[in-house]
Amino acid sequence: MNQKRTNMPPFPKLTSMPFAMVLMGVTVLLMLCGVLPVRGGGQGALFRSPVFMLVLGLLGISTMACALRRRFSLRSVGFHLTHVSVVLVMLGALIGVVFEKKFDCQLNRNTTQPLQKIRMGDGSIVDLGFGLSLKSFRVEKYPPSLLVFRGDEQESEHRLAEGSELQVAGEAVTVVRVVPHAEITNVRLKGSPELVVGGADSPWARISLDGTQPREMALPGGSSLVIARAFNNLPTMQMGSQFRESVFPSRPGLIVRVIASNSMAVLSLPADEDAEILSPSDLSKAPPIPRLRYLFPDIEGLDVAASEDPDAPFLVELAWSDGRREFLVASGGGRIASCRVGQDYTLALSHRAVRWYDADIVITREGEAPVDQKLVINSPVDVSGWRIYLSSYDVNALQHISITLRKDPGNWLVELGLLGLMIGTILIFFTRKRKSS
Repeated sequence: MNQKRTNMPPFPKLTSMPFAMVLMGVTVLLMLCGVLPVRGGGQGALFRSPVFMLVLGLLGISTMACALRRRFSLRSVGFHLTHVSVVLVMLGALIGVVFEKKFDCQLNRNTTQPLQKIRMGDGSIVDLGFGLSLKSFRVEKYPPSLLVFRGDEQESEHRLAEGSELQVAGEAVTVVRVVPHAEITNVRLKGSPELVVGGADSPWARISLDGTQPREMALPGGSSLVIARAFNNLPTMQMGSQFRESVFPSRPGLIVRVIASNSMAVLSLPADEDAEILSPSDLSKAPPIPRLRYLFPDIEGLDVAASEDPDAPFLVELAWSDGRREFLVASGGGRIASCRVGQDYTLALSHRAVRWYDADIVITREGEAPVDQKLVINSPVDVSGWRIYLSSYDVNALQHISITLRKDPGNWLVELGLLGLMIGTILIFFTRKRKSS
């Protein structure tokens, strides 16, 4: 008795729709695994894995084979163009993964030597083929708002307009003057800054910093205290970093050294705040540090004029009903100045958000005249196959910008493929289909 043989379904052909759909599904799943956040990061490495490249390669071969299998005609131009364009995009991306060069670096102000050679992480040297230097840099910020705090909680926020009035703790406060870019001179204080060493009730010493008193004193236990420098705008970064000092005391403070026979500690001491030890990092190696308090007086008056400098501070002058005047200043790199109202309330300016920033860079080539280029965020500049992006800038000192340089030899194939996809899709939608019975 003859039995019918059951034909098992063959393995899907390379050009079959089911096989292509399976490959597309696997590709989407792998891409999701590469973009979803995971603990520890590093999920982006999936896109460079052999498995992902193998799946993309099979999908590209399947797509190309499908296009070649179908007979070419005027009606099938859109079909062939879209399939070939997909392969071009994947091929360009593959070339980019293998041969792309990308790194971040800084361009500093006032440097005489242009950036031309960069040392990579593996120790190799990359010659850009041209020199890069920073000519100028601009930052435009939104105007701040006037904030009213009760204790540590913000109670209200007000837009700044000359002549506007608000009530704080039963007192009327008027905004007399708003100067977006202020040139501040002749700052007058209600007294002299003073460093209090020891407890508030019975301090060991009170050192006036008006220039008439010594800046060094002996401490109990054989150590000594040295006032290294007083700042109007105490730097918040690590020691040795550049920063922009403000004429207006937006964040007054001291750098103090406590020296013993075989050890030393360097402290940052903001006004009316606790000291921060900058060094040594191992606190067990630091000498005993006494209680320190830097008292900075209120501002009695100052002279203000409008400035053309875009980096000049933002100033607001306030007036009380009894004739008192206060000044609030938002200066680059410093803490926002504030003033107290009564026992519980404080007036301050909000932090100024960045509206935009750009830079002028100079491109130099041997034997050619320098060329100026404007570098704007989200608007890169192309030079000799390199694409230059403006990524960030030095917020504290405005002394450098951070840029990203990227060279992708497969980028032109990706752009060509995307253009072909758009044209091919349009042709598919608007090409008249052949009638079928």
